[in-house]
Amino acid sequence: MSDIVIQGANGVAGAAGVDGQTATQNGANGQNGSYDKHDNPHCTPATNGQPGFNAPTSGESGGNGGAGENAFDFVLRCGEIVTQSVITILSQGGNGGNGGNGGNGGNGSAGGNAGQQASKCEDSLPPALGGVGGSGSNAGHGGNGGNGGNGGDIIVRYVTASLIQPVSGNSTGGVGGAGGPGGSGGVGGPGGVNGSKPGVPPSTASDGANGGSGSAGTPGAEGTNGSVSIEQVDQL
Repeated sequence: MSDIVIQGANGVAGAAGVDGQTATQNGANGQNGSYDKHDNPHCTPATNGQPGFNAPTSGESGGNGGAGENAFDFVLRCGEIVTQSVITILSQGGNGGNGGNGGNGGNGSAGGNAGQQASKCEDSLPPALGGVGGSGSNAGHGGNGGNGGNGGDIIVRYVTASLIQPVSGNSTGGVGGAGGPGGSGGVGGPGGVNGSKPGVPPSTASDGANGGSGSAGTPGAEGTNGSVSIEQVDQL
């Protein structure tokens, strides 16, 4: 524990990025086919499912952390220092604030299921297809960490003292803030179910593409140490 502490204020942490919006409406299902057996027998094909909707917005990047403040310089000039123990002086730059987390990407919605062909038409018509899932959106990047503040200079000059070394000093820069982690990319929506056909295994359309993950922010730089000069002089 130092006797005298000069402390720069710490930087404020960056705000977290807002998550991307998720698509809330799924792709419409296809209509079932039909068979008309009257005067002119014919098949009306089933329709495909509609694609799912892409996530409407991406995740936002996190805010950058604030820089730590520099510590003030400390200057002491006196004729005599009377103390029973060494007076310790610490000048400490403020720590940089951490970068905010990147927002996650929004998710895509599901593709619609295919309509089913009429049983009389399954041999003459191919199965309808399910809709492809909607794509997830990209995530936000993490905010950069704030730089650490610099330590202040410590200057002490005295003529006489009760101890051989009455004062000690230490001046250190603040720690740089950590970069915020990038968000996770949104998940693509599942593909809709394809129409079935006897003897053919069930299948689905392709899922939507996943959004890209955000990159981590850059850590802040360490603050610079200040100089320390403590000297006994003949006169002030």
